[in-house]
Amino acid sequence: MKTVRRVQITAYIIGWLPPLILACFSTMPNAEARDVYYGKAKETVLIPFGVETLFRFPIEVKTITEANRFEIRPANPEEPDYSVLVVKPRMSEGSADVTFLFSDGSVARTQLIISNKPNLKRDSIYDFKPKDDLLVSNPNLAEPSSNAKHDPMTISELDLMRAMIRGESVSGFDVSHYSLNIPIGSPNLTAQLTKVYRGKDLNGYVYLLKVDGSGHFYEVDLKALALGHPNLAVVSQIDRKVIGGNQPDDRESFLRIIAKPGTSASKVILPVAIKSDAKAEGK
Repeated sequence: MKTVRRVQITAYIIGWLPPLILACFSTMPNAEARDVYYGKAKETVLIPFGVETLFRFPIEVKTITEANRFEIRPANPEEPDYSVLVVKPRMSEGSADVTFLFSDGSVARTQLIISNKPNLKRDSIYDFKPKDDLLVSNPNLAEPSSNAKHDPMTISELDLMRAMIRGESVSGFDVSHYSLNIPIGSPNLTAQLTKVYRGKDLNGYVYLLKVDGSGHFYEVDLKALALGHPNLAVVSQIDRKVIGGNQPDDRESFLRIIAKPGTSASKVILPVAIKSDAKAEGK
């Protein structure tokens, strides 16, 4: 019991340490990190219940999907760094396929398994690294590619989202450019449809949100977002959680939605909250 109690306290302190102290602290024996190499395959990570676990990524995380079983937040809330996240289970057991979409469009797919077994090795820190880094030093681990047979390529929601963030074309999707104003019913906030990806099983929509003037701030609630009735939206992503500010770039943000076919891009339901200047300063 003494060991478990010590780990709980250590994990809690890590979540609030500034980056410089955190880098020093991670070299201590009781804060040893475990490497997780991610690629196309799903990586399994055991998460102990009742403690906080630190995930460190090589690049900032933009979007996290299917993470309802976990509380996931930046380790340092005062200076949020979305490449260093704290993960804490909301329940004592279960699992979820959680995907982390990075700012460069790359993806880390994981299966997070919650366990409250007392004999579970409680790794407090996981360092996520691209599998390419592992293949550089271990070339024999590379997947065969010359004469190997592959299944026909299928585009997943996250593959499409990655292409939408990068502004790339995708095999099997027709891309159309637009400049269509979409009514969203919010004063001083406009939405314009700029691009549509049309595929057999999925469609992708790119909207440009703009705030008129420097004294207005809006926060978009992606959890309550909908496209059509019934809602056919599958995945959504926005570049800025809070839109507004003194700089022109702060008053614009791209919103991307992937949906099942059968609805119109103009039927987007975009819940937004008007924020005061004081609250928006901490965005």
